[in-house]
Amino acid sequence: ASERIGNPTLYAIVIAFEWVLSALCLWHTDNVFVAYVARVLKKPRALLWDIPVALLLGGALLLITPVLVRVMGPKGWGSTQGMLPSNHIEMVVWILMAITAGICEETIFRGYLQQQISGWTGSVVVGIVLQGAIFGVCHLYQGWKKVALIIVWGWVFGLVVWLRKGLRANMIAHALLDIISIF
Repeated sequence: ASERIGNPTLYAIVIAFEWVLSALCLWHTDNVFVAYVARVLKKPRALLWDIPVALLLGGALLLITPVLVRVMGPKGWGSTQGMLPSNHIEMVVWILMAITAGICEETIFRGYLQQQISGWTGSVVVGIVLQGAIFGVCHLYQGWKKVALIIVWGWVFGLVVWLRKGLRANMIAHALLDIISIF
């Protein structure tokens, strides 16, 4: 009989994978991109603006969700219930995974991919659209309707990064959205 992988192990694999992928994005890349990502650590006073922006961003994404559910219909959204934490230890590791996702996925998709695609095509719009599409497809395990929702979320995240010229507010919003998904 095949044994199911436990949630803490699954979460740990995801955490390791995302940090490795983030490191690969930063490895042998140009100093401009590394400086762009490093701005997250600079100007701690800017955090006073990033927190309210993150809360507004998270709120906007939570408002978009029921609209898309209504447009696409309530059935066929799939379920990720089996992945959600079921005890305190799993909750702690889930929160670590959510923080990792906020930092790493924003670095990978809105930092690296959006910047690269925009540079290759000469179009910020193409960069935002394609990174959002790739971000959504990476969540295919959640089902097609959730992929569509996540693509829209990726576009909104991409727009905010472009407007703010930084990743920190997105990282905070992304992590918070993933954390509250367990409640």
